[in-house]
Amino acid sequence: MKTIKLLFVCMLATLFAYAQENVPPYMMTDVEVTPPKFTAVKYNAADNTNSLKAYIANNFKYDAEFGGATEGTEVIKFTINTDGSLSDIEVVNSVSPAVDNILTSILEETNYMWMPGKNNGVPVAMEKEIAFQIKLGMTESAAEDRDFTAIAQDHFTKGAEKLFFDRKTKKAIKCFEAAARYRPYDQSTLYMLALCEVDRGNTEAAQAYVDRFRKLGGDKEILEQQLAQNVKSIEGYELLSQLFATK
Repeated sequence: MKTIKLLFVCMLATLFAYAQENVPPYMMTDVEVTPPKFTAVKYNAADNTNSLKAYIANNFKYDAEFGGATEGTEVIKFTINTDGSLSDIEVVNSVSPAVDNILTSILEETNYMWMPGKNNGVPVAMEKEIAFQIKLGMTESAAEDRDFTAIAQDHFTKGAEKLFFDRKTKKAIKCFEAAARYRPYDQSTLYMLALCEVDRGNTEAAQAYVDRFRKLGGDKEILEQQLAQNVKSIEGYELLSQLFATK
């Protein structure tokens, strides 16, 4: 039987608040922003000791023997409202439909278990984005030792070979999608997926990758310097440049 290791990776910074737990307030454009906190019980202003990591780990049930268990990094975003309730739960990077359902269901159970974020001491709705690594192995230590960075790099290299040398865009997309499943925040992978999609005429999908790339603070110019003439040799490069130019 395979062992599944769930690693709570991080809670990432969003536009108006850091999503890490126990982060002190900070100043942004003269507004003091206090991030939301998970309480594990119905919101109580006096209690900020409970951990989202522990709550999800205790409730995560993923049977490797059923449905062909898949590993990767699941990313989910949601909004914490002023009353501690959740809304707008959305999977940003999917490991599998089974993992999507399990983690979104657990998050739905945390409704009203959040201390809302604040601007200048006033509760406001804030968006959070969280990531989880789902690792598979014959033992717990084997699962934990899985190197997602190395796995993603291998998929990325294969995708680049398919795109630049074999000129097989569809196969390249599969490789880059596999890389993104392990490292969803890798900006090079997002850029390559955008390039592939625009090369095959799917501008809507390409725009979605461009938007995600921008949200993560990606630098198109630096990436293109690194990729040199390989990128500019792809037919869709000019259209991709237009998508990046669109605000």
